[in-house]
Amino acid sequence: MAAVLTITQLFDSVAIRIDGKRAWDTAASIRWHFTDTDEIYRMELSNGALIHYPTTRTDPADLVITLTRPQLLAMLGGAGTDGVQFDGDPKTVTTIAALTDQPDPAFAIVTP
Repeated sequence: MAAVLTITQLFDSVAIRIDGKRAWDTAASIRWHFTDTDEIYRMELSNGALIHYPTTRTDPADLVITLTRPQLLAMLGGAGTDGVQFDGDPKTVTTIAALTDQPDPAFAIVTP
């Protein structure tokens, strides 16, 4: 299903899993540059919330990640970071990932 989601929807799927209480005192920023679509997204974690948006600006960030959309799908799927370029503090991704909750596969989407 992830293959048909937009980049915004993929980032939304990460943002909704942030544990706001644990992330409250953490600040981090990532600039994502997608070489296959020539798009740039900015992701910021602050005050327990992860936001992201497309941009044309190249403001400084803790980490700049240069990749393709298929490489993003591989990263989110746990397949690694082969060919992905990191410029800055690579621990930024680990910090954000550590502040996410695991989804509950038994969550009842519809309750009778």
